[in-house]
Formats: sequence, C-alpha cells, structure tokens
Amino acid sequence: MGETLNRFSNRLVRDLAWVIASPPLVSGNHNDTHWWSHKDCLHEFNDCLPALITLDENPAPLIEHLKKLTSGRLGLRFESFIAYWLTISPNFELLAKNIQIIEPFVSPHKKGSHTHGELDFIVRDIHTNKTIHLEVAVKFYLGTEPYEDPFRWFGTNTKDQLGKKVEHLKTHQTQLSNNFANYLKKNGYLIDNKQCFLKGRLFYPQNIDTAPRGITENHLRGRWAHSPTAIESEHLFPLDKNDWLAELNTDDLQKRDIETILLKLPKNEKALCYVNATQGFKEIERIFYLPKDFHFPQE
Repeated sequence: MGETLNRFSNRLVRDLAWVIASPPLVSGNHNDTHWWSHKDCLHEFNDCLPALITLDENPAPLIEHLKKLTSGRLGLRFESFIAYWLTISPNFELLAKNIQIIEPFVSPHKKGSHTHGELDFIVRDIHTNKTIHLEVAVKFYLGTEPYEDPFRWFGTNTKDQLGKKVEHLKTHQTQLSNNFANYLKKNGYLIDNKQCFLKGRLFYPQNIDTAPRGITENHLRGRWAHSPTAIESEHLFPLDKNDWLAELNTDDLQKRDIETILLKLPKNEKALCYVNATQGFKEIERIFYLPKDFHFPQE
C-alpha cells in the first residue's frame, strides 16, 4: 500500500489517495447493499490517478477544500476527502452530501420534528446514470479475546466496537434510503442502489493474527501493547489523529517536529498511536501503546 501511495510527494494528496485506494475492512453484499471490495477501490484509484498526479503538482485546491472543515474529528476529515474525491472522479458525480431526514412528530401532543438519520452522500454513476446512496466510515480498532468476535474489537473509546459499527451500517445507515424513499423522492432523489465502504486499520496484540469474523483478508494491520518495551521498535514517532490515514514517507518523518506534536497530544495518560520506523526513516508499522490503567470491557 505504501509503495502505491508514496509516488505522491504531498502529504494531503497521499491521504486522499489512501481514502480511495486502501483496502476496506468489510466487503460483499449485505442487506441489498454493495460494500466495496479492494478491487473496486483500486479500479477507482487507477481511474483517478491522472487527477491525483495533477493535484500532487498543485495541491492548492485540496488545501483550500480542507480549510472549510470546522471540526478536528477524523471521521469528518475522512468525509471531506471523499467529497473532494467525488469531484475528481471520472466515474461519479456528487449530487448531495449530509442529507438529514427530518420529519414532524405525528402525535399532536409533541411539537417540533424528529431527525431519523443522515445520508452521507448521494452520487450519480456517470456510466449507468444510476443514483447511488453511499455510506462511508473510517475506523481503527484494537482486538482482545476472543479475537474472532467482532464485538471484542474496540476503539480507544471502548464504547465504539467493530461489531456494533458494522451492524449499525448494515441495519440502519445503509437502509435509510429504503425506509425513507418517499421523503427522499419529495426532495428530488430517486435512489437506484446502495453502496458502502468502511476503511481503517485493525491493531493486534503481539503474536496474535486471528482476525474477527466477516473482515476482509487483506485489511490493514497494526499492533498494540501496554508498554513500548513489549514490542521491539527501532524509531518511534507519535501521531495525532490527522496522521492516521496514509503512511508517512521519509520526508514526512525527517521533518517531524516531535516536541510540537507531543504538545498537541492529550496531557493525560491515554492510548496513543505511533509509527515504528527504521533509522533510515522508513515506516515499518503502526503501533498503539496503551496506558497501564487501560482495560478492555468485560464480556
């Protein structure tokens, strides 16, 4: 993956390319929704490659686009990259994003309205002229026993679980365009099909390689440990969340101002992600180190 993306010198363009090309955590057909495969992602990446090369030579449009973000949340940054990708894709046209489904309360005893949910994107397939409801997410999970159980993979906020996220996407998010088809029709959107992709990385304990059920074989992997001494490492670089997407290249690592990054990171002891790199500044892997008092929820 790193070799594919390291052709881009600009860090933000590399992140954009990662958003398009990286392997998804889940693929297949679920509840009448097509979940993108890695083959789908690479096909789209190759079709976008000329635009990405041009953007790497002059990244100003992407920089300006990202300046519009009003939140530092990684999920919103990920969605912003996708919105930009849809403007350069030769295969899709962006029709709408963040479409809230809001209806007034039916009961006369309740005033106001209720928000049922939000569709991430509505896009048009340029080749088929079909209108697509597209749901997206990026997630990073750490696994604990039993590793086969997707509900035993947690975010650093342990209320966030891989199994719970996948089920929510399958049963709620991707079904909004079915359940509220008339509402969308009134607002000018006739949905022909539904698609979804979930990108990210799974972090395994030392000497464990058992993946959770339902996860693609070629998903991106990292490791986690409670102490830096638990994993042999050459050169550790702390990351803030904006660095969690594409791999860092040699120039990125050589230019890292580690003291500034550490000042930006939480002062309280917290799970933090690092790049393990060679002395020659080549990224080897991603590692989460957990504080001693970090505990996964009991089953």
